[in-house]
Amino acid sequence: MALSVEKWVGFGSAMAGVGLLWSRMPEHVHEEARYIISSLVPMAMSYFNPYEQITIPEYSDERLQRNKMFDAISAYLRSVCLDGASKLRAQLRNNSNDDPLISLEENQEVADSFEGARMWWRLFPKTSKKRGGTIISFLPGDSDEPRSLRLVFHKRHRQLVLNSYLPGVVRQWRELIAKNRQRLLFTNHTKDGKSMWSNVPYNPPSTFDLLAMEPAKKVEIMDDLRAFQKGKEYHFKVGKAWKRGYLLHGPPGTGKTTMIGAMANFLDYDVYDLDLTSVQNNADLRKLFLDTTDKSIIVIEDIDAIEVELTTNCNGKKAANGDDKHVVIELSDKNHDKSKVTLSGLLNFIDGLWSACGSERIFVFTTNHFDHLDPALIRPGRMDNRIEMSYCRLDAFKVLAKSYLNITEHSLFSEIGRLLNETSTTPADVANKLMPRNGEIGPLHDEIDGEPADHDSIMLRCKRKRHADECLEGLVETLIMKRAKMNSATPPMEEAKEEQPNAEES
Repeated sequence: MALSVEKWVGFGSAMAGVGLLWSRMPEHVHEEARYIISSLVPMAMSYFNPYEQITIPEYSDERLQRNKMFDAISAYLRSVCLDGASKLRAQLRNNSNDDPLISLEENQEVADSFEGARMWWRLFPKTSKKRGGTIISFLPGDSDEPRSLRLVFHKRHRQLVLNSYLPGVVRQWRELIAKNRQRLLFTNHTKDGKSMWSNVPYNPPSTFDLLAMEPAKKVEIMDDLRAFQKGKEYHFKVGKAWKRGYLLHGPPGTGKTTMIGAMANFLDYDVYDLDLTSVQNNADLRKLFLDTTDKSIIVIEDIDAIEVELTTNCNGKKAANGDDKHVVIELSDKNHDKSKVTLSGLLNFIDGLWSACGSERIFVFTTNHFDHLDPALIRPGRMDNRIEMSYCRLDAFKVLAKSYLNITEHSLFSEIGRLLNETSTTPADVANKLMPRNGEIGPLHDEIDGEPADHDSIMLRCKRKRHADECLEGLVETLIMKRAKMNSATPPMEEAKEEQPNAEES
């Protein structure tokens, strides 16, 4: 009767033990006998064990990048091969439906069939590096070997597995990704001295239709994003990495974060929110970049505040080579260790050598103070498109009125537009005034044309109109008060000029 795969593996291990025993025979044993036996053991193992195996680790050998093949096999096994497993693992899936995600438990084996060939898969857990030989790791705190999947098959199916089975698994994995697509928001943190990403489902409600901005500017941005998304062949033709940099600058409350959500919705990209203060050094920064996926938006918010904080920490310091331009950025560190990120490392992260290690990525920087940024950071090629998020004007206000009040015209629109031009009012301030208060009814859906209006629908329309009138009247009063406050706080230029000679005489 044919032996099972487990018995063949056990037999192979036993034969390996015999070989090790014979290799350690005392010196008085005949040298020729030891040579013959040690040569016959591998031959016997190869002859009696007709099975071969392939190991797929969770991470690459250098621990710099996650092995996509491991993710592909894991997804394939979840969808096809879990019926034969007696031990499974369950967790919540990253989507809004709270669907359970069932996966293979560690040290559990499942079987699969392909074109009449039998395959066996097993998930092996992490193992300590202290077992066996010495292994060098470039990441601090990385004391374990990663998990791995192992495929065992008959040696006569070798070409079938390599040329058809595994490529077919990858194709099915890509189809599953497209079918069960869930947009994610990633943030970086440090665990056991190692930088890594964690994620949550990301379904921002913001879209370009709801973005309070001039319509012409929105169309220009959408056309630019659409051209980038379709520009794979162009970037390869001109020899540039398939990436694009956006700088969103403007006062707080002008919609920079909302713009990022609208871009993610428009492109259907994941978002990586990079916190530079949690990155220990340039190597960790590169590691985080390599762990990002294609079709993603990498965001560094409030870069001006980060630059001010980091520049303060490195005030008066120069690099070891004496180069003034090679600024050392020391991150806030309570332990006062030597962890640091350099400005050159940050720039290399954006458009240097490492930027070519991925494709279809968008870098978005936000700032409240454009004039505080280093020119090297915002030059063309790094920040390809600079988008000014300005104060609210009439066109942007009409978008907010449509969203919050469900109206497109009103007698107060012209006065509100004039007041907005005379004041520095952000879209966030305007939206706050249009929000319902104390349980008031917000925007209502328009009734179907031609449908008889009953008493309830008439009352609702009247209440909606009254709510819109009250909101707009309150907004006008707020803008008038703000204009008066701005005029009283800013002295006329003539008075300022008259005060200067008196100051000099005194």
